[in-house]
Amino acid sequence: KLSHKIRVFRENGECTWTHVNLFVRKYAPQDKVIELISINYDITDLKQIEEMLVNERDRAEASDRLKSAFLANMSHEIRTPLNAIVGFSSLLASAENVVEKELYNSLISHNNELLLNLINDIIDLSKIEAGYLELHQNWFNLTELLDECVAEYARLLPSGVELLTSYPEHDALVELDKLRIKQILNNFLSNALKNTIRGYVEVFYEIDKHCVRIGVKDTGCGIPQNMLEKIFERFEKVDSFAQGVGLGLSICKSIVDKMNGRIQVYSQLGLGTTFIAELPCHSILV
Repeated sequence: KLSHKIRVFRENGECTWTHVNLFVRKYAPQDKVIELISINYDITDLKQIEEMLVNERDRAEASDRLKSAFLANMSHEIRTPLNAIVGFSSLLASAENVVEKELYNSLISHNNELLLNLINDIIDLSKIEAGYLELHQNWFNLTELLDECVAEYARLLPSGVELLTSYPEHDALVELDKLRIKQILNNFLSNALKNTIRGYVEVFYEIDKHCVRIGVKDTGCGIPQNMLEKIFERFEKVDSFAQGVGLGLSICKSIVDKMNGRIQVYSQLGLGTTFIAELPCHSILV
């Protein structure tokens, strides 16, 4: 007897599945008679359903693992700045030295900002998951927006690092979601400053009739080639000890995808990294 599922490749390139059932009806070799009966069933539809169910199961298991990883990461990341805020607030109440008070205030403010950014990332991630990420396009001066971001990060520059800009000769008005563009640039700048201890961080943009390319280049530690694709996944970080939860680049990629654009990254270990968001848009030079 034989009962087996086989895959059949047709001449037209299609693939079908057949369940073959073969058994002996009469076996009389002395009379030179061996009679076999074969009954075949086309199970292509059944195999497609089976494959779909397996894929759904794998997707559900992956989603469950992702939620577990999310809760584990969030509990740690939220607790860290929250503990600092509570601890330094208690010390501030009993501090008498002015310098000491200023230090505690600075640390509390820094951890407030970390916690706020983390909550914003979680909200954005929830919107992306639910498919509620909305874009509100309007016209704005791109040079002015980039200068605004640079001014905000200038105070966070490590010693020995310069913050540079490189823009076209004429300012550009673009029709994009201003807040989302700023969010993308803030993430690029934050990552660059975290990983650059000497040299420079440069903010730049290039524009043509159909799209704008906004980028940040640094002379930092660089990213290994095998991590260039993975860094856009959730909770992925090149340096596990670096500050942050690993959601920023994942959210940036989702935003850029929503804008029908693409993110490019170029990097060499020890020489630096360049992140570029290429976005289709209408633009006017002024």
